[in-house]
Amino acid sequence: MIVLGVDTSTEFLSVALIDGKKALANYDAVGKLNHSALLVPTIKKSLTKAKKKIKDIALFSVGIGPGSFTGLRVGVTAMRGLAIALDKPIIGVPTMDAIAYNALGSDPDHRSLHNEGLTPKICPILDAKKSQVYACIYDVDGDKLVRKSDYLLEPVERLIKRLTGRVIFLGDGIPIYRDKLSAKKTLKAEFIDDKRWFPKASVIVKLGLLMFNSGKHDDPYDLEPMYLYARDCNVGVRPRPS
Repeated sequence: MIVLGVDTSTEFLSVALIDGKKALANYDAVGKLNHSALLVPTIKKSLTKAKKKIKDIALFSVGIGPGSFTGLRVGVTAMRGLAIALDKPIIGVPTMDAIAYNALGSDPDHRSLHNEGLTPKICPILDAKKSQVYACIYDVDGDKLVRKSDYLLEPVERLIKRLTGRVIFLGDGIPIYRDKLSAKKTLKAEFIDDKRWFPKASVIVKLGLLMFNSGKHDDPYDLEPMYLYARDCNVGVRPRPS
């Protein structure tokens, strides 16, 4: 099954074309939020590299945020349009889930995740401006993550109150809030390098396939980005991958 994955929720534009477990094309680049100009040419480049046509794609998988409002609109609208035009299924994947799985990718055999018998929680944090972060908290279960919180938009101080023990953080909120995260005595904060701070389309494909194979799908006419607002931090909670 050939799957096209796209994420435009951050400053990084990520596009992946995958057939089963074989990567046909994979592009990750800083788009400086110029995704509207770069997305379609990058999809065309991916198809050319893979020697495939757009009609060969069996499933579209797209990051739905939270993240940049403008970036999300570009990616979701484009993928919806393709799914509708080709009458193919589409899956929306939460950005927090995709970023969180980068923590497992940084340690393929997961040994360091379980050192001293203390399995950590995983917490991606993105800078949401106005002294707030987008975040979500996950438990590690083998090679899977289990979501333990809603998708959050809140001040980092409130997020810190939710956390104790060993927690691995990743995301572009780290440079801003590292000191505050490290200062809590009951929190053993660890930080993953910046190469893994952003969602990758290859992970969007993986999670999208998990959801699709378990019977989940989205209506391309109704699929919308996950916008979180300060007045309601629980908006847009979606099913966890199984």
